[in-house]
Amino acid sequence: MNVTLNWLKTYINFALAPSELAERLTMLGIEVESIKHLGAELAGVVVGKVNAVTSHPNADKLVVCQVDVGEAAELQIVCGAPNVQEGMQAPVATIGTALPNGLTIKRAKLRGTESHGMLCSEKELGISDDAAGLMELPADFAAGTPLAEALGLDDVVMQLEITPNRADCLSLIGVAREIRADTGNPLKLPSSKGLSYGERIPTSVTIDAPEFCPRYAARVIQGIQVGPSPEWLQRRLKSVGVGVINNIVDVTNFVLMEYGQPLHAFDYHKLAENRIVVRRAAEGELLTTLDEIERELTSDMLVIADAEKPVALAGIMGGYDSEITAETRDVLLESAYFNPASVRATSKALGIHTEASYRFERGTDPGAVIAALERAAHLITELAGGTICEGVVDVYPGETPLCQIQLRPARVNFILGTAMEATEMVEILTRLGFHVAPADADTYQVTVPTFRADVTREIDLIEELARVYGYDNIPTTLPKGDIPIPEPDVKTEVRQRVKRFLLASGMMEAVNYSFCAPSCFDKIRMHEKDARREAVQLRNPLSPEMSLLRTTLLPSLLENAQHNHNHQIDTIALFEMSTVFLVEETSGDSPDREVSPTGVGEPERVAGILAGHVGGGMYKNPYRAPDFFDIKGIVEGMLEVCGVTDYTLARTDEPTFHPGRNAAVLLSDERVGIFGEAHPAVLENYDLPYKAYLFEFDLGALSAVATFSKRFEPISIYPKVQRDLAIVLDADIPADKPLALIYATGGELVESARLFDVYVGEPVPAGKKSLAYTIAYHSATETLTDKAVNRLHERVVARLNRELGAELRM
Repeated sequence: MNVTLNWLKTYINFALAPSELAERLTMLGIEVESIKHLGAELAGVVVGKVNAVTSHPNADKLVVCQVDVGEAAELQIVCGAPNVQEGMQAPVATIGTALPNGLTIKRAKLRGTESHGMLCSEKELGISDDAAGLMELPADFAAGTPLAEALGLDDVVMQLEITPNRADCLSLIGVAREIRADTGNPLKLPSSKGLSYGERIPTSVTIDAPEFCPRYAARVIQGIQVGPSPEWLQRRLKSVGVGVINNIVDVTNFVLMEYGQPLHAFDYHKLAENRIVVRRAAEGELLTTLDEIERELTSDMLVIADAEKPVALAGIMGGYDSEITAETRDVLLESAYFNPASVRATSKALGIHTEASYRFERGTDPGAVIAALERAAHLITELAGGTICEGVVDVYPGETPLCQIQLRPARVNFILGTAMEATEMVEILTRLGFHVAPADADTYQVTVPTFRADVTREIDLIEELARVYGYDNIPTTLPKGDIPIPEPDVKTEVRQRVKRFLLASGMMEAVNYSFCAPSCFDKIRMHEKDARREAVQLRNPLSPEMSLLRTTLLPSLLENAQHNHNHQIDTIALFEMSTVFLVEETSGDSPDREVSPTGVGEPERVAGILAGHVGGGMYKNPYRAPDFFDIKGIVEGMLEVCGVTDYTLARTDEPTFHPGRNAAVLLSDERVGIFGEAHPAVLENYDLPYKAYLFEFDLGALSAVATFSKRFEPISIYPKVQRDLAIVLDADIPADKPLALIYATGGELVESARLFDVYVGEPVPAGKKSLAYTIAYHSATETLTDKAVNRLHERVVARLNRELGAELRM
């Protein structure tokens, strides 16, 4: 919101420099984003009176003017403006002036005639886009007066950033209250006392939706004359970025900026039966708003109607059919308080955002409804003539008692660590507009004004005291007491370990919205009966492509890969850690999942993608395509850092993955994750021209079995014996089955066993394959003899033959 210092000073006196005022307002919680000196761009431009105009001797379209610029000085200026005439007053840019358009005025000869300055249009001065002729100034301006001073532009505009809870500061008077709280200077509020009234004109207000409109007031003004606003009003509005329309509308905008209370003026005779009905719109009802757009309304929207039809969108924009025109003579002036949630919902649904809706959405002051109405009525009769009709219609079904809060000075000092006197607290709150009265010896009863709806608790009052007392005046003290030792949190430890490992593996973390498109399930080929298709639908999504809450992270990562590929980035190694949202009945795959009261579980997942190429593209580290073992290695390392070792791998029929090139990770026969190569159809759906490898794991399930304890084991003094074993067995037997039998047969004497070769082809028979393992035998208590190792090795071979039909390869 923009405010000007000169305008502020009509409500409170202060002698603070702009920078000092900005500092104080910022410390009070009203951030000043920028300070602009309005007159700075008009330095060197003065009021000039054209004393004489003669034809240019060498040009038909130019004239030579003698211009009075004060101090008995008269300048000869060559001008080509069509409206220049003797006796007029216009801006003069003197020699050396730098105009806003970048032109610097110099002494010059135009067609042989000297010119000592420039008569200016509004466009050349940056005031407006009007370049049709010279800017005509009022005759009572004194020649030689700096133009900025004459136009009231010797002012400073501050752009304020108002937080959503401080709707009271979306007005000049609201900002003035803050200055009063800081300086203690009294407010000078406008008065509407002493107004004269004419006869009562029949009108009425009916509120059919009090939940949306707790208060509505109206007043009729008769016999007005619509026309341009006076110069002072136009300058005020333009200085804060508000456009001018006519004297009636400009007054409502002036009071909007002054009180923060939006108003609307209806042509009284365009209202059927000359009355107002505040109601919900009928489903599908049409209204053409002031921007001449016909809008279809719903029953959730509030309208201002007459006896027959809607004439305005409540709190947002007036209707085209009841607007003020040059023929308007009688107006009905509206001042109301509308429910903020209702205004916001309607504004967002229709895509209309106005100064009025901006304020109503944040909550205006219901107590200022009548004051703003009377102020506007007074200004309208002052600027447009007419008579204020007797009687204000004020319908207030939502009136509530003022909020009262008990304040304990001892509590204030305890919370803030200060030693404020109670009298100082009372003084600060009084300056802020609160009414403070003693409740008992140690407590005050504070009555909150209607413009401070954000203050509802004692702690809110303490915050008010803190910001006015000054945060820099609150002493800094170190906390006292024992610092508790934090309890170990397995979930946090697992999350941190997994994240560190994935980053160390060369992957980058992705952060995506928790929303997805309904089409994402088909794009990843999810089973039609998969429970994850039952996603939570958002009531008010950002777009149709973000209308569901995610039940899996994989679509987001595939979209990331697609986006990177489209931007010629094909080294893709991404992971994401985030929650997914599963309907309660289908979200039991996490052992320690906490069910939400909403019926939607929020288990945490970690997922990743490798695609394009890996490697550094350098000597000894060339680019290469990732493969199944890259993703498998990442998954194994991730499980290792979590201390998860007792897991098995099994093939799955998950349609997102390539058949035969994927694996599920099982813990006690429960699936906690899956990894593998993406199905070619999935890659086609995301326009990826190369293979992609994916994984997704349930972090909650990993946390349930994670172990981080480490035990020191000394290096054994007994040597180990290593034997190689090559066997031939059926080609469909997975390599981990012989491994399991080797460990089971050898028990503690088998220190390790690993597969180092797989061979298919001659001389291995068809339908068979050769697997070669290295087995390390070791005892922690004795040196194993060759005889003992041979016996154990033979038992291993015999069991492999007996249970798997494996034969030694010779």
